[in-house]
Amino acid sequence: MSDLPVNKDENFVGEFETMDLNELRDKQFMVAVATGDPEKCKYLCGTLHGPYEFTEMLDEVGSMYLEHQHHAKILICGTDKSKRLNFLDRNTIDYIEANYEDLIMNEVIEGIVLNDEYTCKAGINEVTDDEDFRFVEKEGKNDDN
Repeated sequence: MSDLPVNKDENFVGEFETMDLNELRDKQFMVAVATGDPEKCKYLCGTLHGPYEFTEMLDEVGSMYLEHQHHAKILICGTDKSKRLNFLDRNTIDYIEANYEDLIMNEVIEGIVLNDEYTCKAGINEVTDDEDFRFVEKEGKNDDN
């Protein structure tokens, strides 16, 4: 299944896709209300909650969209300070918002795949240099030292 494409189409409709989320099942997540560009890591800091396991994250994201019509920013937790922060892309979040009840039900019945004809896989973005100052090279730094 790893050869599936990540759907980056701006006309993506979550209700019409069947996304493979298997690579996310063993991760932990933080969820917040998204702001600004969906492909950037911007969110309202006072709304950040977690950490959540996969099923809990599905419920939080789906409930937030259903009850408040707020799109989520889903951060993937990690403890390695040398790695950039990862977060789910806009189409993966749209897919979760559109299908969270079915996704949770699939998890509840112990991962029995209801439809294994996936059309794409989850997209994971990485924070860019302008979003995390720790990865910007310092001015005047010499690589030879």
